[in-house]
Amino acid sequence: MLKVIYKLVKIGIIFFVYPVLAKEPQVTIVYSTTALQNSTVAQVISGIENITKHSTRLEVTADGVNVQALLDQTHPDKVIALGKRVVDAVYGTSYRNQTIAGLAYFRPTDYAGVSLALDNRVLVEHLSRFLPSVKRVYVVQQAHYQTIDYIPSELKTSSTVEIREGVDSLETIRILGLLLEEATANDAVFIPANLPTNILYEIAKVAWDKRVILLSTNLGHLEAGALIAAYPDDMALGEQLGRLVGRTGPVYESIRVIRFALNNRVAQHLAIDFNPDVLNAFTLKLK
Repeated sequence: MLKVIYKLVKIGIIFFVYPVLAKEPQVTIVYSTTALQNSTVAQVISGIENITKHSTRLEVTADGVNVQALLDQTHPDKVIALGKRVVDAVYGTSYRNQTIAGLAYFRPTDYAGVSLALDNRVLVEHLSRFLPSVKRVYVVQQAHYQTIDYIPSELKTSSTVEIREGVDSLETIRILGLLLEEATANDAVFIPANLPTNILYEIAKVAWDKRVILLSTNLGHLEAGALIAAYPDDMALGEQLGRLVGRTGPVYESIRVIRFALNNRVAQHLAIDFNPDVLNAFTLKLK
């Protein structure tokens, strides 16, 4: 009798577990043929594969030719498209509503997925630790090139955040110039990630002379005079994209896990002395 009961229970477990396993979504990760030359893309894909149990890779040309036919061969339940041109190409197929976008800047009205824009709540929480004396953090960016998402927060921090956006690059530069005239040593300014190089050096010079802290979401700005650069953790970004596979309906998120780099020379000029624990929080340091 016990053997019969054991067998029935075993059969019941098999019938219960099998449908659950069968429902695991089949995911196709789509990227351009040249993408894996970039270590960032390789890390993001690895992060996705850490989370998704059933995923395949699909390389496509940058212009997205034949994407529909290539996707039809695997007929995935979900598609994770990496890079703006690849995202646009996949959105032009019948898999549009199954697509999760990544490695591109976009708004919630554009695509579902994880935008490269950073979450202001995460930024401010870290900056309160790095720069407790800063009272105001200004974010200057172009309206259609938003590298920081402003999400209202009830988190109590030592600084306030103010967003200033221009409709185009010229107005954004003008806003930045006027802001630097009024900014003080108690302020920190996130400069636009797409700031032209010649303007960047002029802005950096003014900030240096006024001892105003410059911050950026462009790692390249660190060498030009930014004190701190904030940038995505590539592996964590991939895992964040992978977790969206299990969500129902279109979901938009900004990047949650952020790394920080420090320019020690600028810190010395500003007489900012970080304690060892804070200094260790920076994943990259320029001397």
